[in-house]
Amino acid sequence: MDIKINKRNLSESVREEEQALIHYNKLKEKLNINFQKEIYCKLEAMKVLKEIKDKEYYKLDNYFTFDDFAKDYRLARTQTYKYLKIATAIEEGIIEEKYVVKNGINETICLLKTKESPSLRKSNQNPIKPLRFQLKKEESYSFYKKNAKLTSFLLEKIFFEEKDFLLKIIEEFETLRNKQK
Repeated sequence: MDIKINKRNLSESVREEEQALIHYNKLKEKLNINFQKEIYCKLEAMKVLKEIKDKEYYKLDNYFTFDDFAKDYRLARTQTYKYLKIATAIEEGIIEEKYVVKNGINETICLLKTKESPSLRKSNQNPIKPLRFQLKKEESYSFYKKNAKLTSFLLEKIFFEEKDFLLKIIEEFETLRNKQK
């Protein structure tokens, strides 16, 4: 009886897996390099935008405002002012370019919101979301729409200073709601 033992060649499948892993690591490295390049390009754009705005170079092209200039370059207003805020912070030494490269633009903006500096303006954006509700009558809708600040004042005043009145209204609302069911 002649028995032959076939050698199984496992080294090929191991090599393929190793090569796939090596290729995958190279792709990740390329991705990191591209992100780094992108951040450096954005940092350069930030510096350029800041200089154009500070020295009012946009007026040389007959733009009345910096916003008009930015619109022609298809830059969103929010993005432009984020870039300017970061460029100002770098110029003043509040943050370093390394921080922006390492953590990204959004993380840098979050950090700058907590930092105090006379040249970094605080955002005028209200952190409280606007209220949305629907009124049943056109007349009341028109009144409150025309007097939005009065409406805001009225609701705040009732909530903080007229709790008894508010509780009475809530009670009335609950009774009406239960009757409808």
